[in-house]
Amino acid sequence: MANETEQNWVKRAQKGESAAIAELYRRYWRAARAAAFGVTGDFALAEDAASEAFYAALDGLNDLRDNSRFGPWLRTIVVRTAGRLKAVTSKENGIEQPHADHRSSAPESHLEQQELVALIHEAVSYLSETLREAISLFYFEGYNLKEAAHFLDIPKGTLKRRLHEGRQRLREAAERILEGTRPMNAKREQILQQLKDAADEGIQSETFFQAVRQAMRLRPVPHEKLRKVMQKHWAEKLKKLPMPPEKERKLREALGRIYGPSEKARDPNHPAGETANAIRAALPEFKHWQIDLSQIDLSETYRRMFDGKGQAFSFLQPPGLTTQSEGSYITASRGWLVEDKDGRFCTTAELIQSKTTSREVKEQIQQKNKLSDTLFLWKRSETLDLRDIEELLRRLSKTITPKTPVRFCSYEDPRYRTGLRMQLGDNPIPAAIGGVHIPWPGLPEEGHFASVVIYLEPWAAARSGQAVELDDFSMADFFGDEKPRKS
Repeated sequence: MANETEQNWVKRAQKGESAAIAELYRRYWRAARAAAFGVTGDFALAEDAASEAFYAALDGLNDLRDNSRFGPWLRTIVVRTAGRLKAVTSKENGIEQPHADHRSSAPESHLEQQELVALIHEAVSYLSETLREAISLFYFEGYNLKEAAHFLDIPKGTLKRRLHEGRQRLREAAERILEGTRPMNAKREQILQQLKDAADEGIQSETFFQAVRQAMRLRPVPHEKLRKVMQKHWAEKLKKLPMPPEKERKLREALGRIYGPSEKARDPNHPAGETANAIRAALPEFKHWQIDLSQIDLSETYRRMFDGKGQAFSFLQPPGLTTQSEGSYITASRGWLVEDKDGRFCTTAELIQSKTTSREVKEQIQQKNKLSDTLFLWKRSETLDLRDIEELLRRLSKTITPKTPVRFCSYEDPRYRTGLRMQLGDNPIPAAIGGVHIPWPGLPEEGHFASVVIYLEPWAAARSGQAVELDDFSMADFFGDEKPRKS
C-alpha cells in the first residue's frame, strides 16, 4: 500500500503537480541530506549536495522507469553529486581526502556515542538564541531551508549565515570535547554547583531562583540533581501527609476546576464549546479521553512529588500513551496563562524567561492570572519532528479558521527539545503551544512524544467573530468556594 501511494505521488509529480513534488521533497529531503553527509562528512556540503541532487532528480523524473523505486534512484543521484562536490571542494582547498574507515564500531562505544550526542545537544543550548533556533530547526527538527526561513520570518540568506556560524561554533566545541577537555560539561557542572550552593539560602531566595533558571536551560535537564536539591526543602511537607480528609476534598474540587472543561466549553451553543467540537471533528485520528480525578490518591500523588521517587502527575497522561508504541489522544482541560504588561498572554515558562527577578514573576502572577479552556493533545510515534506539529496546526487552522492569518514562533520550555507558539491574527492569546519532548520522568525511553495545548478562546473568536475572553483566576478562587470571575 505504501508503494502504491508513493507511485501515485511520483506519477503526479511527473505531471508537474506542485503538491506531489512537495510531498516527495518532504518525504525524502532528510534521507537525501543524510546520504550526502555520509559521503562528505560536512553538514554544509551535504546540504548543497542534497539540494542539487533533488533538483536534478525532479528535472529528470520522467526518466524514472519504476515509480516504486524513487527512493533508491534518488539516493544514487545524491551519492554521485556529493562525491563530485566533495572532490571539487577538496581540490579547491588543497586537501587530500583520507580513505574512509568502514570498520564497525565496538559495542562498548555505544555509550560513548550517546554521551557525545548529549554533549553536542548541550553545546547547542549554549549558542545564542538566534543560532540555537536555526540549528535546532534545520538539523534537529527536519525543516529545510525554505521552511525554516519561513518559520523564522527571515530571508534564506540570513538563515544560511546563521547555520554557518552555528556550525562553526559547534565544530569548535566538538573538537574540544573529542580532545577530552569537554568545556560544556565543565559549564554544566558549574551551574549545578551554583544550584546546590543557592539551595542553602532557601528556595524562596533570589539566588536560588536565578540558579534554577540556569539549570532548567540545560539539555538534558538535570532532573535528579533538581530533585535532590528540593527534597530537603520538601521534607516538612512530607510530614504533613496524608492530608486531612476535608483538605483533600477541597483540593480535589480545586483540581477538578482546572483539569476539567468549563461550562462554556461543554456548551455546544457557546462559541468555545462549538469550536471545541469542531476541532475534535477535524482530528478524527485523536482518541478522546478525559482526566479522571475520582480514583486518584492525592496524598500519595503529592508524596511522590515531594520525595521524587515517581511520576507524580501521571494521571495527566492518556492511558495508552506509555503502553502502546504509537497513538494520538485529545482531552478537554484548562490552561493557566498570565497577562504581561504589554497585554500579551504568556505561560509561566515564558514569564520566568522574560522577567529578571523572582519578585517580578511573583507580582505578575499575583495580579494577572487567567484560565483558558484548552484541548490537550498527546502524540507518540517512532519519529516526531517539530515540523509535524506545525503541519498539524496549519491543517487544523485551514479547517477551523480558514480566513485568519497564522503565525508561528519558537517557544522554549524545559520539557521540549524544541517548541513552537502559534498565534491567530492579532489575538494576544496564544492559539497553541507545543513541542517534541526530551527524555522526561514518566515517559518511556522508546519512541518520541509530543504534546500540544490548544487554547480555545482565539479559535472561537476567529470562528464566531465575537470576543471570547479568558476567566480571571486567583489562588483564593482556586481553593475557595467562589467560582472564577469572568473578565
